[in-house]
Parts: sequence; C-alpha cells; structure tokens
Amino acid sequence: MNLLGVEVARLFSGTLEAGEHSFVWSKPAAMPDGMYECLVRMNGGVERVGMMVLR
Repeated sequence: MNLLGVEVARLFSGTLEAGEHSFVWSKPAAMPDGMYECLVRMNGGVERVGMMVLR
C-alpha cells in the first residue's frame, strides 16, 4: 500500500504452512517510485514493513 493507505498490489492471499516463504514481484511500469508499506499478516497480528521502490 502507498503512504495514503491505498492498496497498489497484492503478492499473495491465502494460507501457508509454517516455514520460510519468499515472493518475487516486478514493479508495474506505471507505478511511481517512492515509499510504500508491505503488510504481513501472521499469527493473528499485522506487521508493517517500509519499502523504498526505485527503478
């Protein structure tokens, strides 16, 4: 989501088994560079991770 709280992309929606997981994402050409937040929901909680998106 951007810093205004608008969802701009969703990498995954569902449930995963316990363990390590990774996702690869290619930024859409129309998406501007800038600061974004990645929301990770796990174990009933939400963790926000800041990201800087650059070309």
